[in-house]
Amino acid sequence: MKKYFILLAVMLPLGAFAQLEVYDRYTPGGKHEPNINYFGAKKLSDRFSLTYFGLLEHQWGEALIGGSYAPLPSLILGLGAGIEHGSSSPRYIASIWTGNKTTTFSALWELGAGPSNYLYKANLFYKYTDVFTVGLTAWRKHGVGPNFRYTLPVIKSTVWVMPGYDLDEDKTKIMAGITIPMQ
Repeated sequence: MKKYFILLAVMLPLGAFAQLEVYDRYTPGGKHEPNINYFGAKKLSDRFSLTYFGLLEHQWGEALIGGSYAPLPSLILGLGAGIEHGSSSPRYIASIWTGNKTTTFSALWELGAGPSNYLYKANLFYKYTDVFTVGLTAWRKHGVGPNFRYTLPVIKSTVWVMPGYDLDEDKTKIMAGITIPMQ
């Protein structure tokens, strides 16, 4: 795991937008799975950005690097590749984001080695007030359900909770976390 921390530190270019997300995934019976995500983007021009993402869990991690293209101010498309823990095969990612000041939709798909080594995550969010956002999330290995977010203006970070039903494991789970901008 040390090499993933080192890789994340090297991937922090100056002058980039970045955010750190720390959350825990709770399942019935008291099981919890802490998770750390780091995402960043460095603008190269009005339409192109360099993107990077890292994830650390208890027994798994990944690091991805790629690019995004914004053909319109309200549409961003992304592609990337990287590595994952325990595999010599590459991991690939594709993403889309669209939205305006109040409503956003984003989706990403990841593919690793093997037929069941994939991830999807889709978010539809509505910014109800300057500090409160509600949404729906579909997230493999996490669940499908509502997503509630509250921004703490003093520290410019967002706390969130997402109760969901994990279709793969046929279980209810609850995710709770904080997203911290690193600008």
